[in-house]
Amino acid sequence: MRFPDAAHPLPPASRRGALALVALLFTTACGACGSGSTGDAGSTAGTGGAGTATGTGGATGDAGTGDAATGDAAAVDGGIDRGPTAIALDADANGLWWDEATDTLYLADDENNRVLAWTDSGGSRLVANLPAQTQSDPGLGQVIKTADGKLVVTRFGYGTTGDVAFINADLSTGTVPNLDPTRRRIGLTVASDGTLYDTYFVKTTTAQIGAVARLDLTQGAEVDVVTSLTKPVGVLASGTNLLISDQATNAVLQAPIAMPSMVTSLVPMITGPDLLCNGPGGTYFTGGSNGAIRQITLAGQYSTFAGGFLTIRGVAYDAKNKRLFAAEHDPAGLKNALRILPVN
Repeated sequence: MRFPDAAHPLPPASRRGALALVALLFTTACGACGSGSTGDAGSTAGTGGAGTATGTGGATGDAGTGDAATGDAAAVDGGIDRGPTAIALDADANGLWWDEATDTLYLADDENNRVLAWTDSGGSRLVANLPAQTQSDPGLGQVIKTADGKLVVTRFGYGTTGDVAFINADLSTGTVPNLDPTRRRIGLTVASDGTLYDTYFVKTTTAQIGAVARLDLTQGAEVDVVTSLTKPVGVLASGTNLLISDQATNAVLQAPIAMPSMVTSLVPMITGPDLLCNGPGGTYFTGGSNGAIRQITLAGQYSTFAGGFLTIRGVAYDAKNKRLFAAEHDPAGLKNALRILPVN
């Protein structure tokens, strides 16, 4: 079953009903796949055993969260699902954004060029379809929400149609003007002062060249602030710093927002880091193609928070309810899911 979209039109009332039905039909509870997976410089024990993944700084892995999937209802506290839960999606979520003001999770649906919203009480719903592209698969990256209620999402474009799209608070949509379509954009973040930063890279015949840029939505200007990157995927404005995951070099970097050229290595060796989000106590989370969610400390140590998944793309942390959302991507396109994991 597929969520209604532009290619499968339904009247508005039927569309809302179909979306609600999808959310009800596909919500299932399971553990965080305790089959075990190879961690970075270590391994995560399967079936919920103690993890032993050790990061560059020597951090010991958290206790494994891979409970065996029994089909029982996930633990719910006051109507809030803290997991471990897997919600099957008729979508392929990439970037995730938790809006604490409205208790809403936003998902960039890479498969269908649209943004979805999820809540505990309502399940999944369509927010809006993004403007069409000549590229049949524009490839969505991170989604963020600005102070004025605008949802902004990067579009990869595969070297020909890269851009940044948005959904206004009134649900009208558009694209940022004047952007270089050859830039393959993935990461996006908003700093406390409202400044937006995105990641991009371009391919030449011999190399990939990437950067983090300051993004002006109105003028469509991108000003590089961190250069000499290879394949920057995630970028996160956290306090006074930018965190950047360079997937090609297996590193997470840190740069002061006030002087971003002073970039340093936070984690010099972490397998295939993906999009980033803040976590508890000044830590950060990132996923990766190795099926693990890694938690990174301010000191640059990391551990495997949970493992045994398929590819983990976007992550988002709900601090009030102490839970982590993760977008699980199935390369075969059969078992894409939204994971909810407790953070204790």
